[in-house]
Amino acid sequence: MSKLTIAGLASWFIGGLILGFQAIGALVRSGGDLNWKNMILMDVIGKSQLDWIAGMPEGIVHNIAQYIVTMPLYLLLFCVGILFFILNGLVSKL
Repeated sequence: MSKLTIAGLASWFIGGLILGFQAIGALVRSGGDLNWKNMILMDVIGKSQLDWIAGMPEGIVHNIAQYIVTMPLYLLLFCVGILFFILNGLVSKL
């Protein structure tokens, strides 16, 4: 297995763990109703570390960066894993 394949599998595994822990956390929360709390990259890194995104001029790059830091972390890790698998396929063809 190449390093890119291992990185993709690790990304998928960590994303699955986060998804599982969020599901368990939603089930055991008190209140009776199913409250799903998505963990986002901004929660992990901290809002103050990502203030540079707000300082960017409005445009497509700003929108993409804002979307990436506010999407659910498990989904971001699944997408990064897919990107690693695609890069592995491209590099192995060369």
